[in-house]
Amino acid sequence: MKKTIFGLDAMRFVLAVYLMVFHTIHGFPQAEHLPLIWLADLGGFSTSTFFMLSGFILTYVYVDESAGVRGGARRFLVKRFSEIYPINLIGLILFSVVLLLSTQPFNSFLLPTLTEGHRQAVQLSAGRATFHWILNILMLQVWNGHYSSINAPSWSLGCLLFFYLCFPMLAPRLATMRHRAIALITCGVLFLVPPVTLVLIKAYGPWALGTIEHNPILRLPEFLSGILLYSLYASGRLKWMLGSCWRKAAATAFVLLSFLLASYLFATGPLYLLYIIHNGALMPAELALVALCADASVPRWAEQTASRLGNAALSIFALHNALFAIGFKGLKLMAINEPLWRCATHFSACAASARAVEPSMASYPLYLIFTVIVAVFFQERCFVPIRTAIRKAFLKPQARTGTGASLHSASPGNAGTKGAST
Repeated sequence: MKKTIFGLDAMRFVLAVYLMVFHTIHGFPQAEHLPLIWLADLGGFSTSTFFMLSGFILTYVYVDESAGVRGGARRFLVKRFSEIYPINLIGLILFSVVLLLSTQPFNSFLLPTLTEGHRQAVQLSAGRATFHWILNILMLQVWNGHYSSINAPSWSLGCLLFFYLCFPMLAPRLATMRHRAIALITCGVLFLVPPVTLVLIKAYGPWALGTIEHNPILRLPEFLSGILLYSLYASGRLKWMLGSCWRKAAATAFVLLSFLLASYLFATGPLYLLYIIHNGALMPAELALVALCADASVPRWAEQTASRLGNAALSIFALHNALFAIGFKGLKLMAINEPLWRCATHFSACAASARAVEPSMASYPLYLIFTVIVAVFFQERCFVPIRTAIRKAFLKPQARTGTGASLHSASPGNAGTKGAST
């Protein structure tokens, strides 16, 4: 069996929690007055790192230098589909429940934005709204840059679906190519071309924002860079960064300083910097973070906890928005001091009264803890059985070979637990 890298488990859990904060903390108006609140605004850092980590882990698990993708492309695609589609569908169902409990109509959609501040909503005709709902159900909404996903975090699952379709064809070639370091640099340059182009032509409208942030083709260099990074890591070509404690400390300082500077510029800099920071400027720091965590160790007593929390990262990612919306509305209803029976029979009146209420942020840490607990329970008791059932239905049993082919993928909440032996 291949060695489990618990450092990657810990990393994906921390990034999932950071993404949860990014999507929810600005729901409290008081958050704008918190010191250093701008540090919570760089959600793109988490998503980009997860995309790279996905390429990194999947290359380790599935790429066989002599035979291409282990187990064949069909087995790979079924396993990857079983990882992301149930989560996408469950998240969408939960968000539908949120809409039913609120006054927001089902034909109201948010326009894309790179930040989590004020977001403009538009109401579509019944036909266009139905079409967009179908796109979200099929994880194809990322190909339409005009509107955000119904369940905001799910756009990255649509990108992963495209990445997985490309993986069997591209990964074996990239992992075995001769000039992998040059190819990695090329990925970084290609990733920067679209945002720089949009800056030069001053395209800052919703369609441009949605395309630059969500389009799978434009985000593909991140996934490919993870493939190349693992190949360099496994071949020992990253010793210049990981070869000693001092080198690791310098790389860690580089990641932290890059994050701090990018967060500050993202919060205070001109609009064109948002494009470049979100798409490309942080790629060196994100790749360094993946390599550092792959090479890190976790105390033996914390390994099981790290593994469980890491495995629940995808569930955190899928559930947190809906849980926050339900909890936030619940706090508002409790704040108006109306009996529950009256709100049940006069829901519209209670909702109107609650709309002006600003719940206290004192409950926010409880929300974070509660979401993590629910996500761990959901992952282990609900999601895993669903995933197993899908695989049993579409795949024939395969003897264990020790290749790690049953490993979870490195999606924005499920970054993979078993990496290269260190």
